[in-house]
Amino acid sequence: MTATSPFEVLLKQSGGQPFVFDNDDTRTLHFDHKYVQSAMSISAPEKLVLSYTRAMMGFLLFQTEPRHILLIGLGGGSLAKYCYRHLPAARITVLELSAEVIALRDEFMIPADDERFQVIHADAAAYMQTPQDNLADIIMLDGFSADGPADELSTSDFYAACLRALAPGGILVSNLWDRPAFLVDAIAQALSASDWRIWWCRTSDSHNCIAFFVSGNVTETFRSRILSRAKKLDAHFGLQLEELVPSFQLVSDQPEELG
Repeated sequence: MTATSPFEVLLKQSGGQPFVFDNDDTRTLHFDHKYVQSAMSISAPEKLVLSYTRAMMGFLLFQTEPRHILLIGLGGGSLAKYCYRHLPAARITVLELSAEVIALRDEFMIPADDERFQVIHADAAAYMQTPQDNLADIIMLDGFSADGPADELSTSDFYAACLRALAPGGILVSNLWDRPAFLVDAIAQALSASDWRIWWCRTSDSHNCIAFFVSGNVTETFRSRILSRAKKLDAHFGLQLEELVPSFQLVSDQPEELG
């Protein structure tokens, strides 16, 4: 008889709810048996373990001193914890749909709410349709279901609402996962007749495609400056952004160029 693995035991015990699995120094968040939703080093809980999270911090290439960061999707809180520690001048708001995920925040050593950090139990699709009094300098979109990008966060209306919620000069960062066609179509509709442009990159060790929505005319001079910016940021933050530089591309006309 084959022994049941510890992961399989936890999966069965979870009853379909989010659960935590520890393997040596790594703690992971799971919704089912298919994907790792988040990963944390137990000995260094604020370290960005997954390469796509480091890539999402590439917004620093465009905006180095955000005052308000809005994260959509808490997961194991990797990005929230990193921003809270390394960007002390920024106020951080996190929207999370799942009360069960929020209930695991202590397991992932996510800080308690305070004057500059807040986790809100909310449906981001509805929340973002309400006019925002406090516009965000950075919106990080990383909301996933068990099967990939959450449907309600993948519509043209939702992307348009996120862009409206940005302060002048703000950046929307979206984890497009592996560029599902419906996401590309939604982005195309949201960007129609607008002056938003997209820079995108792909992490070297995963399928994740990360898109940066930047307003106004983006010139090719950015490409010549990006390497020196990445080196400076890596020296300060250790994000390995320099490794992403070769994959950075500007979507000049249509989002279908993502790929």
